[in-house]
Amino acid sequence: MIPLRTAFTTLLLVVASSAFAALGDPPADIVSALASYQPQAVEDGYRAANDFTFAVHSVDGVATSVSGEAALTDANVRFLGALLGAASGYGADIAGPIADFFRTRAADLIGAGEVPIQVLEFDLVATVIGPTPGVLSFRFEPQTIDEALFPATGHYLGSPDATYVVRVFSDFQCPFCAGFVADVMPLLDEALLDRPDVRFELHHFPLRSIHPNASVAAEAAECVADENGGAAFWSFHDVLFEQQARWASLVDPVDMFVTLAGEQGLATEALGMCLRSGTFSALVDDAYRAASQGLLLTGTPTVFLNGLKVGDYSELETYLRLMRLSDALGGQ
Repeated sequence: MIPLRTAFTTLLLVVASSAFAALGDPPADIVSALASYQPQAVEDGYRAANDFTFAVHSVDGVATSVSGEAALTDANVRFLGALLGAASGYGADIAGPIADFFRTRAADLIGAGEVPIQVLEFDLVATVIGPTPGVLSFRFEPQTIDEALFPATGHYLGSPDATYVVRVFSDFQCPFCAGFVADVMPLLDEALLDRPDVRFELHHFPLRSIHPNASVAAEAAECVADENGGAAFWSFHDVLFEQQARWASLVDPVDMFVTLAGEQGLATEALGMCLRSGTFSALVDDAYRAASQGLLLTGTPTVFLNGLKVGDYSELETYLRLMRLSDALGGQ
């Protein structure tokens, strides 16, 4: 199998925003997003562009995947980009890169069998047979992770028996994680966390190669919770992000962590020694390995809803759509 996964993933990391239709929405919404191509209903699906046939698969009225077949003419390559842009929700942001990929790499795919290609939080399985320019058959669907593979965490908000679990892999020194807490958490708190079927989990994922104080910050949060109780974890979690500038660049941030905890009225008698003795180093190390080696995560914040990766985690509709998609996939 030729190594296309890394090249294609890198190519598609520059996306800006989500479109309106995507897997998780009604199939008709995805087809409507392609109206400029005037898709025509045929047996088992639709036909558009240069005899490009495709189908939007669904469960209980929720689109779960897209498949199709077409000769890789230029018209069809452009339509493939538009189709997968609509199915992913990223629209024009990825339509062009997808089209360019198949224009330039189709010859490499001919005769290679089924080739898995990662497209952001989706999997595209493509088969191209000759002669040039080749005939493509494909299936496009969301990546799913077996929830049994997620590590346990002692820090969550909401019901322990929730149907929907939002898991955030976070780094206390990461500015994007600070933005998530400042801008996204209030949205989730207002719209989702009061629901009895939703749980929010925090998983440590300190990016040590670029954030040298991230691991000790995670340990500090654990030490504070150990000394003050579980609720203190969340108050100190918020303070670490709010006051990130006060400790992120320090050579030794331990004394600052004690100061920050004290400013919140938290007990700090054991905090310094807890950190200097590495009481929770193994716990944070295990969490890091689970994220980096077990789940192969590379950045923060990385957010999941059940087994589905959350692409645009700043939009409430993304979470609601993935709830629908999770329900539909669970019923297959």
